Amino acid sequence: MRFRYHMTRVGQPALTLGGRWVRPQPLIHVSLIGPTNARPILGILDTAADDTVFPDYMAARIGLDLTAGPTGSAAGMGGVPILLRYGQVKLRVAGGGEFREWPALVGFTSVPLRYPMLGFGGFLRFFRSVFHGDLEEVELVVNSLHPGT
Repeated sequence: MRFRYHMTRVGQPALTLGGRWVRPQPLIHVSLIGPTNARPILGILDTAADDTVFPDYMAARIGLDLTAGPTGSAAGMGGVPILLRYGQVKLRVAGGGEFREWPALVGFTSVPLRYPMLGFGGFLRFFRSVFHGDLEEVELVVNSLHPGT
């Protein structure tokens, strides 16, 4: 599956990109599937994220009760730990005529996220990922760890 980078407008020229007014980002549409509902959302492929993390409000929208689930913590930029509550969901992506769905344990946080983070645990570990900087696209190829269809 190949996904074109999304162009995110910036408030000032991106100096490291030759002064462009847009920043290419590896954002892809993913469906978060819970016990009672499914919701599509735009998430960022984040090779530095240990876990796949969604905002808390998404759990409620898909009918996922996090009260009895395990908790943990993660640290982002700046090293400040944030609380994660984990829940079992299904994730689905589609692109280039391909469709993939799998069960995943993902984190949910009350910390505001610009985009959900599609990290190693729950997402990237199931794919061989090639980031084509020159083409401004990412390629995801299912690997032998992928537990779904």
